[in-house]
Amino acid sequence: MDFVYEPSKRIPIIAETDVVVIGGGPGGFPAAVAAARNNAHVLIIERYGFLGGLATAGLMGPIFGFAPIGCEHPILGGIPIEVIRRLQEIGAAPDDEYINWDAIRFDPELLKHVIDRLLQEAKVQILLHSLAGGVTINDDRIEAVVIESKSGRAAIKGKVFVDATGDGDIAYRSGCPYTKGRPADKLTQSMGTKFRIGGVQPMTDREEEYYAELVKKAIDEKRIPAYHAFYKEVSENGVTLRNNEVTPTVTRCPGDGTNVFDLTRAELKIREDSLKILHFYRKNVKGYSSCYLIDTPTQVGVRETRQITGDYVLTGYDVLEGRKFSDKIAHGCWFIDIHCPLGRYNSKSNLCSKECKIKPPCIMQTKYSDQLYPTLNPPKGSYYDIPYRCIVPKKINNLLISGRPISADHGGMASTRVIGTCMAIGQAAGVAAALMVKQKVTSRKLDYLLLRETLLKDGVLL
Repeated sequence: MDFVYEPSKRIPIIAETDVVVIGGGPGGFPAAVAAARNNAHVLIIERYGFLGGLATAGLMGPIFGFAPIGCEHPILGGIPIEVIRRLQEIGAAPDDEYINWDAIRFDPELLKHVIDRLLQEAKVQILLHSLAGGVTINDDRIEAVVIESKSGRAAIKGKVFVDATGDGDIAYRSGCPYTKGRPADKLTQSMGTKFRIGGVQPMTDREEEYYAELVKKAIDEKRIPAYHAFYKEVSENGVTLRNNEVTPTVTRCPGDGTNVFDLTRAELKIREDSLKILHFYRKNVKGYSSCYLIDTPTQVGVRETRQITGDYVLTGYDVLEGRKFSDKIAHGCWFIDIHCPLGRYNSKSNLCSKECKIKPPCIMQTKYSDQLYPTLNPPKGSYYDIPYRCIVPKKINNLLISGRPISADHGGMASTRVIGTCMAIGQAAGVAAALMVKQKVTSRKLDYLLLRETLLKDGVLL
């Protein structure tokens, strides 16, 4: 590989604060709010012109992680539940009479406003249109993150940093160890995304069954680039409250979400596939004859990249056994949701392609290589704990990890990666960061009992 060399530069420090949160998605904005509410001065950095991450930029929904499948009561409290209540107040989520706590429909455009208000009320300093591209390190501590924006390159100093980038970018640039992908071949889950269709007309149950079989046949004959049929059920209109709209999750593209060439290829492929799927439905499925494309997301949905190695690695077995931990900071309840890393699909399995011949077989094919787990869910009606050790990375003493890149294996991450769980992790990371500042301690020296007491005070269900 050839190189060019940059001349050395003096980078201006444009802000100094207690806690710096990098990334404004489900793992980021709750961290910023929680830290600020616990008396820390907080600055949050976001690359887009709005916050919310894949919940807004990716049109990802419904919101999973609030309750086990079929459970009528949420297992999460604190900021995650506050977000839902604020959405309900402005008509952006169903009222309690109609809400499905295991799959919460919402309006992503109004979620942007809810997040803006939460941050501004907490007096968090917000920096949009800014991409964190580097760090300065001294004695296993981050001194500053370096950002790029329309104003040029600049540095932001902090006492504690929360990496909520979704890909562990700050931890990676700080030299923290990490894993990536499934053990067999290091491939990550396929990327994919929703898109929003309007003008959908109702069908009878019998019609939906008939056309679902028609679509499945087209999938197996490779006439439609989707991994399952969709119609108007909650999982397919999760990011809209309008009954004439559908927001399907049916696209896949293999690749590495930390590789800009793979990301570009995925954006182009999935947009093209979305249009092909729309045209097929319009031509062949009753109820879609007058449908139209409303929008596609700001960015492709990345399901898996780096998992930053922490003091504990949450495993798929922890999920399946509903394992509890003495240093818990959040609950998780979603199933081990793995989308074929090869990008394949067939109508017989929404998640894993039967064509995959990878040796040794992947998790989805073997169900953890035994018959102990008839499904890939936690025990019925139950949940597992996420320990504090999963957000404490190796090597750097003033950094916490939030959201998808926490310390977990391929199977564990496949459950923790959903929006509700990431928000709960984010609140815990924010509280921990504020306490680290207040107590003047490193992440490993933080008193867990104090963290637990503060989380409980802030409404977290532990």
